[in-house]
Amino acid sequence: MAFLKSLFVGFFSVAVILAAIAFIPGIPPDATFEQYSIVPARELPKNLALNEKLNNVEILFQGQVKGPEAFASYDGELYTSAQGGYVLRITNNELVPVVKFGQDCDGLWQESKCGRPLGLKFDKKGILYVNDAYYGIFKVDVKTGKYEQLVDSKDPIEGKRPMLINSLDIASNGDVYWSDSCSNFHLEDGIYCMIANPSGRLIRYNAANKKNQVLVHDLGFANGVALSEDESFVIVSETSTSRITKYNLKGSNAGKSEIFVEGLPGMPDNIHSDTKNGYLISFAAYADSQNPILPQFLIPYPNLRRLAARLLMLLEAPFKCLQSYYPNYFTEQFIHFVGGFESIIFIVPNVVVVARMNKNGEIIDAAYGTNRKMSGITSAYIHDGFLWLGSDHAEFLGRVPLQQVFPDLIAPKLQNYNANTKESKTDSPPKPMPTQKSDSATSSSKVKKSKSAKADTKNPQ
Repeated sequence: MAFLKSLFVGFFSVAVILAAIAFIPGIPPDATFEQYSIVPARELPKNLALNEKLNNVEILFQGQVKGPEAFASYDGELYTSAQGGYVLRITNNELVPVVKFGQDCDGLWQESKCGRPLGLKFDKKGILYVNDAYYGIFKVDVKTGKYEQLVDSKDPIEGKRPMLINSLDIASNGDVYWSDSCSNFHLEDGIYCMIANPSGRLIRYNAANKKNQVLVHDLGFANGVALSEDESFVIVSETSTSRITKYNLKGSNAGKSEIFVEGLPGMPDNIHSDTKNGYLISFAAYADSQNPILPQFLIPYPNLRRLAARLLMLLEAPFKCLQSYYPNYFTEQFIHFVGGFESIIFIVPNVVVVARMNKNGEIIDAAYGTNRKMSGITSAYIHDGFLWLGSDHAEFLGRVPLQQVFPDLIAPKLQNYNANTKESKTDSPPKPMPTQKSDSATSSSKVKKSKSAKADTKNPQ
């Protein structure tokens, strides 16, 4: 009897403490937690069911790169963005640093200092546009490493600073359509952004007057951005709500947004062209009726979401206090881990998926990986007969012959490509990238030059 009484008192005490944490006003984080709903993952038709097309992904540059998030290519060369703040060119079996916008830093846990380039896109003149989550939007001359800043993350846009600058696409007139994933938290605290109510934005940078305009508010972690081929509309993926929103630029509905597709089989990330007037959608996490995603499962329960966010904040609080008085490597890493997405990798289902979608928002093909060889795909990009795969936490680049995944997307000159050829594989081990510490101390001369030349590059074209 005494044991049951003690158990009840303990349970009651914990319940009171949790209720206090959940409902007492003023406890961080400062974000909105209200009830909303999403369409759950819909079952795909049998012809789009699970397969093993991505199981034989080729691993490149193992341990030499961290978090290759997105891809872009120009003049036959492929580029990617990575943790540590660098944009890298993949050439001659090497990862060559092209540019870095952030400061020198001691390690990846100092992400806000290092900088974190995410979205990449070339314009028709070969100028690379880069979105750095912490610093802003830049355009880069990849031949010299010189760059010009278009958008500064310190400048508010319609009353709010862009907190997590993510993906982009470029119109033929030079306008930049880009996503601000969250209005409350930086990337290093991305978990809170997923738990709180949607606050992402789709924004247009007007190249003529150099001003930004918010096109759509309250998106669920606004992520990948892509213009239609005729530039009549732009779409943006909403990672936390498993849908894609469309904003009309031309026609009778110009200036209005609508749902392009919802109930997707997971959390959509970057969007790239499939080269056939459609899109390749990469999914950071897979979902179906048997494999729900925990943050989405909590969406109908705002009090539980608020409680979870506050508990995480309280967990971080003593370490932040210690860090302010006694800065050290261990507490800094712990703080970065708690708020970052890598802390929830273990709850992501084992399946990965890349879907092909037509211009009407219909999924017409899908490739899956079921052997955990690669997880959390954030980018799927076609280049030189391969589908290149990136992930924001992987320590390698992945690729698979296009013939094996989406054979009807192969360019005519590659129709006779042999899926088993070894000639296209790396003939010699890729040269290693320097570690993060050596990056800080011995950055390439191109990167150093780009910083010093910033004031002289107002028109890199």
